[in-house]
Amino acid sequence: MQPAAVVVVSGPLGPWAGGPAPSTVPYPVVVAAPVAERRPYAVSWLADAARRLLAATPASPRVLVAHGTAGPLLPALARAQRAAGRRVGGYVFADATLPRPGAPSHLDLLRAADGAAADAAHDVLHGTGAVWPPDAEHPGDHDFWTERLPPAPDWPDAPCGYLHTGAAVPGVGPGDFWARSAAARGWPVHTLSGGEDVTAALAATIAALPG
Repeated sequence: MQPAAVVVVSGPLGPWAGGPAPSTVPYPVVVAAPVAERRPYAVSWLADAARRLLAATPASPRVLVAHGTAGPLLPALARAQRAAGRRVGGYVFADATLPRPGAPSHLDLLRAADGAAADAAHDVLHGTGAVWPPDAEHPGDHDFWTERLPPAPDWPDAPCGYLHTGAAVPGVGPGDFWARSAAARGWPVHTLSGGEDVTAALAATIAALPG
């Protein structure tokens, strides 16, 4: 696939450290790090992402790239983009949790990948004013982790791919679990190889999308 533009959004726990370098690919890349400042957190994150993309006005069709905990929010962001008349041509999940049927929470998704980490997080989050994980730039409180995320009916509506860099991402669990889940859905999965940088790997993942 050769998109008109690529939109990279990081999850509400913080920006994508070591993410792509937009100047080295042959299409415009918009990098956004929306924040979730208030309850309901998913709605807050989506509103901030929409504002940032409205200001950037990238061309269509665009590929939406989610990093980390942005993954399960990507279908809702895509719906907002289409409602604004912007066509979404594909999706890439970069070391990200994946949308699942129903309305799971971030904690549910973490538990699917790493039950022990989810249990430990749940124990921590019962403390007064507690947030988790400690290595995130914007760690979430109990309400963030247990809030039901927007459902994704009739999704995916465009080709999807997965980029597995091997980097540890706060709140996601083992990246290889999500890479395997993506492969089980029949999506192309690109695993970062020795000497390959993230920008080249992302471009290769996008190129492998049908269309």
